[in-house]
Amino acid sequence: MIEIIKDYNQGSEEWFQAKTGVVGASTVSKIITSTGKRSTQRKAFLYQIAGERISGRRTETYSNGYMQAGIEKEEDSRRLFEFIQGVEVEEAALILPHRDAYWGCSPDGIIKDKEEGLELKNVIPGTQAKYLHKGVLPTEYKLQCQFSLAVTGWEVWWFMSNCDGMKPLIVKVKRDEEFIKLIKAEVNIFLREVDELIKEIS
Repeated sequence: MIEIIKDYNQGSEEWFQAKTGVVGASTVSKIITSTGKRSTQRKAFLYQIAGERISGRRTETYSNGYMQAGIEKEEDSRRLFEFIQGVEVEEAALILPHRDAYWGCSPDGIIKDKEEGLELKNVIPGTQAKYLHKGVLPTEYKLQCQFSLAVTGWEVWWFMSNCDGMKPLIVKVKRDEEFIKLIKAEVNIFLREVDELIKEIS
């Protein structure tokens, strides 16, 4: 049974601690790519996760001005999604497939009274123009959304990209069972390798 954690907020010290040593929706690309191939970052990520698990210390992540601005605008985007879709969105810090799992996702929202998640992206004008022109889930977020569906077992994950002064792109993402099967297999192999490495070097 999945574990939905709402006791603390994303970005809090408790959240960072809970994510230490855990494969997340934004880091699974270091194991497998959106095309289903193994990532070239896999070995380095193996060492990172093993190191975090042993030390209990998280790895500092890179953030730039655009990324920080996107985080700050997330609440406005969540309210916009609610208004357009006529739903209520709840927040959760972390979702795990089960309590002791070392893989999970931190959704930008959960649709109230439904088993549906939400991924929000606040992007620059040129990127939004490209997304609106194509009108589909951007390839670079396929893995993130399908990983979240793999974690939760849910059927739907909504994606919305937003940019001030432009209309948003909203896409209803459904499960890709074959890709989810591949994601789970690769994550399980990776986590077994982490366990083996920890035993070897501890």
